[in-house]
Amino acid sequence: MSARKWLLLLGFQGLVAVVFTLIVILPRFSTPSVPSQAALPLIRDPQQVLYQLEQNARASGWTSAGAAQAGDIWESLGDSSRAVPYWERAAQLEPSNAGLVQRLAQAYIQLGRWSQAQISLNQLVALRPDDGWAHYQLGLLQAVVDPARAVQQLEAAQSDPSRQAFSLELIALLQNGASDAATAAAVGALYASRDLWNYAEYAFLYAASLPDAPPEALAYAGLARDRQGKDGSTQINQAIAAAPGVAEVRYLQGLHLRLMGDYAASLDAFYRAAALEPTNPAYAAELGTAYQLAGNLGEAEIWLIAAVQLSGSDPRFQQLLDQFYAQIPSFAGG
Repeated sequence: MSARKWLLLLGFQGLVAVVFTLIVILPRFSTPSVPSQAALPLIRDPQQVLYQLEQNARASGWTSAGAAQAGDIWESLGDSSRAVPYWERAAQLEPSNAGLVQRLAQAYIQLGRWSQAQISLNQLVALRPDDGWAHYQLGLLQAVVDPARAVQQLEAAQSDPSRQAFSLELIALLQNGASDAATAAAVGALYASRDLWNYAEYAFLYAASLPDAPPEALAYAGLARDRQGKDGSTQINQAIAAAPGVAEVRYLQGLHLRLMGDYAASLDAFYRAAALEPTNPAYAAELGTAYQLAGNLGEAEIWLIAAVQLSGSDPRFQQLLDQFYAQIPSFAGG
C-alpha cells in the first residue's frame, strides 16, 4: 500500500489539538500492638491506614482484603502504579475474585501495560463469560494485532448499547482481516477520533514497529502521548529525523509543539507542512491559527481564507474563518 493511500486511510487530518506522600510514622513502642481490621476505618488519614495495613501484614501476613484495601488507597491518592502490586497480591490470594481481576485490568490499561492487561482481561472473561466490558476491552486491544479475534470479542460485547455503535464501526474497519501497518494505523486514527488516546498510542506504536511503516505512524503515537499528558517529543523527533520532508510529519510536529506551548516553533513546523503540500487546506488552516497565536493577524487572515478556498468552501474551514472574524471584529468584512 502506498504512503499516500495509507494517509488517506488514516483519515486523521484536520485534528485540532486542544491542550491537554508523606508517610505518617506512628510512635513505636517496645511491644507494638497491631489494631484489628475492624479498627482501621476509624483512622481517617489514608497514610496512617496504609501504615497499619503494613503492620498487620508483618504480624500475620497479607490477606486478600487487606492487600486490596491498600491498593484502593493508593489509587485514591492518584498513584495507580503503587496500587498495582497490592492488587496483584490480593488477586494471587483470591484468584476467583472477578472484581480484583477487573481492577487490575483497568490499572494495566491506564498504565499502558498492554500484555498484562490482556492476561487479566482473559482471566476476567474466564470468570465472567458474559462480561461485556472485558470482551470490549479485549476487542480494542486485539484489533491492532489480531483483527479476526477482535471481531469475535467485539461481537460478544454488543449487548451493551453504549458500546454497540462504536463496536460496529470498528468491526467494519477490520473486515478485511489484515494485520498490517495500514490497518493498525487506521485503528489508531479511529481510537483518536473517540479520544481513546491510550489505545491510539498503542495502535500507532504497533503500526510504527511493522516493516515499511511510514514515519507518520510514529508521529501520531507522539501526538497521542501528548493528549494523555505524557511527552511525545521522542516519537515526534524520531519521525522528523526519519522523514523531515514529509508534510504530514511536519503537521503533527506543529500540533505537538503547540500543545507544548512553543508557538514560534509550531508556526515554523506548520509553515514547512504548508510549503511541502500547498494544496492541503488543513495545513493552511493550522498555519493561519499559528499566525493568529503569534499575533500576526494579517497573515492569519490570509491563510484562513486560503484554507476555505483550497477546501472548496468546506463548512469546517469556513467556520474557522468566521470564528477569526468574530474574535477580531476589525478584520470582518475587510
